[in-house]
This record gives sequence, C-alpha cells and structure tokens, in this order.
Amino acid sequence: MTEEINLIGLCCSVPHLIVYNKLRKISKNETIIVLTDDTTVLYRDIIPLAEKFKCKIELSKVDDVYRVTLTKL
Repeated sequence: MTEEINLIGLCCSVPHLIVYNKLRKISKNETIIVLTDDTTVLYRDIIPLAEKFKCKIELSKVDDVYRVTLTKL
C-alpha cells in the first residue's frame, strides 16, 4: 500500500500530527509519500518521526516541493 500525504502550505503542529498518525498505522514494508514545501517541517517533523518509526527515507526536491518517501522497515 502506498499513500500520498500533501502537506504543502501547512505549518505548526499539523504536519507532525498527520505524519505521526499515518506512520503509527502503517505496517512493515508499507510506504507513504509526503509532499511539503517547508524545510522546517521536513527537518523538524518528517525526518525525526521517520527515524523514530524506523523508516527508510528517500528524499527528492522538484522546484520548491520536497517529496519524501517513507518505507517502514
């Protein structure tokens, strides 16, 4: 299962809560793709949560949008 989460334009605790909730529910080898345009959200919320939930992190950037692929190990 792969699900895409669009966090573009969101700030504060909303991205953290959304990503936390999704990572908590996915099973081993499942993937979520997170889109964000905010580097603070990327480094303060998405990456630390991915590490906490032991996910493989793949990061790419197109224009001003970061695409983060998280696969639970």
